[in-house]
Amino acid sequence: MAETPTFASAPPAEPLRASGKPDAASRAGSRLGRLGLVGAGSLLALVAFLREPRPAAADRRAAVVEILQKRGYATVVDDVVFIDGPNGVLASTVAKARVVARASLVADAEGVEQPSDIFYFEARLSPGGALLDLSEGHNLSETTGAEETRPIVTDERVVFASNSGIEGAPSVVSVLDFRGQAIPSDWSLLSRTQHALTNYQHTGMLKGLARSTYVVEGDGEVRISPAGQSIVVETGKERVALALGDEKPALPPWIKLDPSEISPPGNVTTWAVDRVRFEVGDDNMQAFKQYFFEAKDFFDRNREELSGNTGEADILEDLGQEAGVAPRVIPVDPDLGWPPPPLEPWVDKPVIDGEGQWNAKEDAAFFRSQPNLPPTFVTTFIRSDRTRKTTRVYIAMWDPRQVELHMMAGTVEPKGATGKAGPGMIPRTPETMKRVVAATNAGFQALHGEFGMMADGVVYLPPKPYAATVMRLRDGSTAFGSWPRDTTVPDQVVSYRQNMTVMVQDEKFNPYDRTWWGGAVPGAEDKTHTVRTGMCLTRERFVGYFYGADLSPEALAQAMIQARCSYGIALDMNAGHSGMEFYRVAPEGQLPELSRALETSWEAQGNVPEMPGWEFRSKRLIKGMGLMNFPRYIKREARDYFYLTLRHVLPGENLVSPQATPPDGDGAWQVKGLPQHGFPYAIATTTIHPDKADASLAFRVLQIDPRSVKTAHASATGNTVLTVDPGAAAGASSAWYFKGAFSIGPEAPAKSASRVAIGNPKPGKGAALLCVHPESNVLFYAEVDGARVPDAATGKRADLTSMAALFTSLGCVDQLALDAPLGVLLGDGHDLGGKPATVLSASSAVRFIRGDAPAGVRFFEDTPIVPRSEWYALQQARIRYFKKHDD
Repeated sequence: MAETPTFASAPPAEPLRASGKPDAASRAGSRLGRLGLVGAGSLLALVAFLREPRPAAADRRAAVVEILQKRGYATVVDDVVFIDGPNGVLASTVAKARVVARASLVADAEGVEQPSDIFYFEARLSPGGALLDLSEGHNLSETTGAEETRPIVTDERVVFASNSGIEGAPSVVSVLDFRGQAIPSDWSLLSRTQHALTNYQHTGMLKGLARSTYVVEGDGEVRISPAGQSIVVETGKERVALALGDEKPALPPWIKLDPSEISPPGNVTTWAVDRVRFEVGDDNMQAFKQYFFEAKDFFDRNREELSGNTGEADILEDLGQEAGVAPRVIPVDPDLGWPPPPLEPWVDKPVIDGEGQWNAKEDAAFFRSQPNLPPTFVTTFIRSDRTRKTTRVYIAMWDPRQVELHMMAGTVEPKGATGKAGPGMIPRTPETMKRVVAATNAGFQALHGEFGMMADGVVYLPPKPYAATVMRLRDGSTAFGSWPRDTTVPDQVVSYRQNMTVMVQDEKFNPYDRTWWGGAVPGAEDKTHTVRTGMCLTRERFVGYFYGADLSPEALAQAMIQARCSYGIALDMNAGHSGMEFYRVAPEGQLPELSRALETSWEAQGNVPEMPGWEFRSKRLIKGMGLMNFPRYIKREARDYFYLTLRHVLPGENLVSPQATPPDGDGAWQVKGLPQHGFPYAIATTTIHPDKADASLAFRVLQIDPRSVKTAHASATGNTVLTVDPGAAAGASSAWYFKGAFSIGPEAPAKSASRVAIGNPKPGKGAALLCVHPESNVLFYAEVDGARVPDAATGKRADLTSMAALFTSLGCVDQLALDAPLGVLLGDGHDLGGKPATVLSASSAVRFIRGDAPAGVRFFEDTPIVPRSEWYALQQARIRYFKKHDD
């Protein structure tokens, strides 16, 4: 039974009994047997009780406190809870009593007080309940940035709160269920065995502990208390009772239940390394790896010299190419500057065909690209080690103006400072999944430096000074920079991931004079050759992912320098943990046809987990990439990662005319020759005949991207893209522009919003039609083809229903019918028909100038390069909970 303070425990389960009634002889023999066992058990228990050194304290909880104090931990009697009591004479010889305790190290090596954690022990009790011995503990909370509350035990559950001591990191309430974890039915026997052994290492139980995590928002210390079959959670003025038996309890807005699904273990090699590391310690494991990789490097280097191998055959195999068949190389688009110029080879002899040349990833079966734009991804390889000419780095490059980078925290890593785990899964929404194009590994595990991570505003690990950082800004830009000494998170930053110091800055290696890059014991010079990865922002403001199977830190950095990286960060390393996957995701039956069989060595197809009705197709960056659990990032993942989605950029898909024989170019978007003043394109135009029955009805159509423009006064400086005059027309609703977004409604979204058009929400007869796309927020405007006239009474009016149907097919539900066409003046002084024009009314006209669309940017550029004596100590410092003191 559970002891104070706790709920009533469930009654013990009845023992299994055979069916039928035994005869008298059997009953007598059974009694004698039980008496013999009881006697033997009693004797063994008595001998054990007399021989074991026992704590002086008579109360078993006080005895636990005494033992833990001798082990260097601080705790009190009220923080110790026995889940089980004594089990009688016989059972006491073999059964163990489960114990949980809140305890903390008395001090660390620097004499600093440590926060409390929740520990699990197994105790051996005498028949009378005295403590005989106590096992080594298992830390069940492992929070570095939180203080745990006193544990509460109810039946087979332990509940405690972790109060955050770090700004931006949420407090959580954890419910640990000793009945064990529910393993997914599709796991293999090997995966189940791996997972059970991992559980045993971490908890002492093969079945592990099921964990439910409730994230608590708001200020104030979180307090928990028992109430019947519930736990009361309080913070500030908020209070709620959690019914622990409910799988999905009703929750108020300020508390959220995190997903509790578990992720499958890695392959046997990476899993075994982690298990050995757990037993021998990280430093010992790093030392072993260092010796192994140094020996392997010596062998490989000498073998290369003797054989004269250039690596060309291996490169062709990795890329899935045949000898003598050159991939298609696309030219640089002058408007986009994409793709970037070729890379200059670093190893000039022997020359390998295709080295440094960008190859388009345009197989629509696997790669999704922006419509009417060059391929989204280009790839190449570069050899970057002159002492080992077979060493090569594979590079995937994308334009962050077209592709957005997101951070996703895994269900295990990074181990959050307050115990909060990440979802580990790309959001299962159609809007996200149909735009997912790729995913890559991120940084090191938390035990290798506790480098910071925040995802979508949730801090898992706080930022470390001078750490190399990849960020997602509030406007969607992808940013790179070294975090300053001030670890406050700027408001513009919504996600970040850190790893060590910058590897390449302004095309120069290692400005902070780091010696450890993850392949050796910290403090030792890292010369190991292994799988290494990285990411960088180039001089042209493109983003590249780097992967090599046999790299030193210098070789990875040299590849970044050859790629003209202005800021490069080293990411995770070692085979199995690192790699890149491309995706094409769509509703079932809508993936492009694949005219051949899958090459399962590096391609895959299947249903999207936890998203019924959707399927995916995936491909690795190279065939020889040993990324475990492939396809990995489309599932729920234990480690954190980056995933990439296509942005909404112009021009998009062409409009489709219902005409049997539409005019040439009907519905095809035009972007060239318009006053774009940069890329992404701000506007696009076309002409469309939307009425199948009326070939004479045509509309001029305009798109405006709200992210690429901003409003400005007539006298303000800036490159004018277009001016729109809504005129003085009457209507029940309007179209508005405010802070980079369009909307339709009867009222302005804010006092400073600009009115773009006035009309009625139900299309009928009219001169023009307007809509705002709900996903992209792009404004579509269509006017009846003909010269613009100032008076609605004499303006050309037509049936708008066919155009409205076309807009609806694009997903535009909110529409606005206009009695008169808008006054649209492009920045070059022409109207949509290409004729010179003027704005009719300066008082109502809205001028749009070129704005800064999301892109790849440098951030924290003022962070100085400081000597190792300054940054090293700050990055080595462990994250600690800082107690909050009243003013």
